[in-house]
Amino acid sequence: MTDHVITESRKLASDKRIRLITLVSTIGGLCFGYDTGVISGALIFMKNDLGLSPLQEGLVTSFLLFGAAIGSVAGGWLSDRQGRRKNILWVAIIFIFGALGTACAWDMSLMIIARFILGLAVGCASVTVPIYISELARPSQRERLVTVNELMIVSGQFLAYSVNAAIVNFYPDISHNWRLMLAIPALPGALLWIGMLMMPESPRFFIRQGRADKAVEVLRTLRHPQEVEAEIRDIERVNQVDSVHGRFIDEVKKKWVLQLILIGLMIVLATRVTGVNTIMYYAPTVLKATGLGDAAAVTGAVANGVVSILATLLGMLLIGKHSRRKMFFTGQIGVTLSLVSIGLSFKFFFHLETIEGVSSLHANFAGASYIILGLMLMFLIFMQGWIAPVFWLMLAEIYPLRMRGLGMGLSVFGLWIFDFIIQSGFPILLNHYGGGMTFGVFAGTNLIMLMLLVKYLPETRGLTLEQIEQKFRF
Repeated sequence: MTDHVITESRKLASDKRIRLITLVSTIGGLCFGYDTGVISGALIFMKNDLGLSPLQEGLVTSFLLFGAAIGSVAGGWLSDRQGRRKNILWVAIIFIFGALGTACAWDMSLMIIARFILGLAVGCASVTVPIYISELARPSQRERLVTVNELMIVSGQFLAYSVNAAIVNFYPDISHNWRLMLAIPALPGALLWIGMLMMPESPRFFIRQGRADKAVEVLRTLRHPQEVEAEIRDIERVNQVDSVHGRFIDEVKKKWVLQLILIGLMIVLATRVTGVNTIMYYAPTVLKATGLGDAAAVTGAVANGVVSILATLLGMLLIGKHSRRKMFFTGQIGVTLSLVSIGLSFKFFFHLETIEGVSSLHANFAGASYIILGLMLMFLIFMQGWIAPVFWLMLAEIYPLRMRGLGMGLSVFGLWIFDFIIQSGFPILLNHYGGGMTFGVFAGTNLIMLMLLVKYLPETRGLTLEQIEQKFRF
């Protein structure tokens, strides 16, 4: 067998190995997506069984986000301390018991506790999985493979919408149908745990622990033989620079580290003020408010899932050909125009009618509800196709090795806190001010964030993780 054939054979084997690692670890993203999306349909039926007020609806929805905020920081810190792989194993266990807990809750208090526990897993997965993949992939693979996690997140949301719609349409008379909706993600949680038992630890974590032999062992299964030594040398050089520094609190006082943390929070805030999760979580509620029935509203939300998957696939193609900045700016402009259109549609295509003291929204003409749905889909094309792939990738790239988990955890903590505030208030805003004003506020804040992104968003395309760290450090 010639050297060329041997080299090609090893390359195919290593590529197959990294694809398997990506597929297994991103089951965490699938669980993440299902658990954040399933509430959109379950809430319509849960609120009757548990007697939820609009405020309580917001709390049930958003307490997962509050748990995710805590889980992101704790998960980021733990991934730096105990390893990425072990973290994901714990995430799988929490996903299993959290899903079963929400399905078995019999009052609002228990539901909130179970949603909080489930949120811990969501937050930890949102930090650890992208870091795990980015540290195992080659620079040329990193863009595409990290984006697979986003594809799995939106696939999980699509699965949640589809399961909700199937239960509502095929089993309309089943009692407490929302319990079945909430129990299902225990199954992929079990698959994640079993799969991760057979996956390797990050070589960069091994270097941080002083176990270079283990790092070499892992990289030999994922790289050409001639690539391993050079990559180990680069990681060790950066790790030696990191190791001379003190506590995290001392690091934060340094200008370049603080700059990275602020950039991460800016990226997060820019994606949250799009209102993306109000559309993903509350799509059936919004569509029902426009006049669609329960089944039609839940089924209409399935279109959100389909478009999100297709847009993410588009983003996976675009991200390898265009700069991070260009993609983020294009997406931000697109979602802003979509939000303006949604707000104007609520204002001009619908009106309020008060009957016996109860106000409700009514369409001015047939099909107005589907215009709102269409604009939601246009929003998701820009959000999932241009912004989301860049968002998760950059958060996994920009932080130095010694604080990558905790740094990303802090940024994702901001993500979930912003989401917690927005999702808690969204039902109240929609109920009191209507869709026109609510979506108009989102559009205005997006314009402000776009100006900040143009000035401060860095470019990281084509660089190794070590080169990115050196770029900011020096």
